[in-house]
Amino acid sequence: MQVGSQNITPTVFQKHLVARKFAKKKARKALLISLSLTSMVDMFSLLVIFLLQTFSTSPELLMVTKGVTLPSAQSGREIVDAPVLSVSNEGIYLDQKFVGKAAQVMQNPENLLERLKDLRELWQKTHPNEKFKGEMNLQAHRDTSGTLISSLMGMLPSQNYSSIQLIVTPGSKQ
Repeated sequence: MQVGSQNITPTVFQKHLVARKFAKKKARKALLISLSLTSMVDMFSLLVIFLLQTFSTSPELLMVTKGVTLPSAQSGREIVDAPVLSVSNEGIYLDQKFVGKAAQVMQNPENLLERLKDLRELWQKTHPNEKFKGEMNLQAHRDTSGTLISSLMGMLPSQNYSSIQLIVTPGSKQ
């Protein structure tokens, strides 16, 4: 480099300083480029799994069977996590599995009683140190006859389901 009439040449030390400055910038860029997102992806994956597990076991997310319009009530309480017996215009379902048409089930209830027994035995196998609570959620279409509902409720205690809760939607006070 020439300034005026003099030639200025950088010294060895100046070259070293410039090289060191560029080496630091290069190292900083390399550090930023090599930043791994693995930890953050793992954290988000665990968060998603936690949320899915939480909501899948939440009784508030109870599935209403197709064809069932729940009756409304002015008062109620929180739904417990228990098997669901659904009565719709199409038939009777136990935990979203078709049991049969209402008339057929009432004439021949052995299939329903057997499924209730299997459900109770499965619960007892998965909870060996606990006493069976006998809880059942009953969801029925609002136009279902009271006779049918009371008949089904009469069958449940024979399989040790003595705590029966009717599922309703919140209604307005008049």
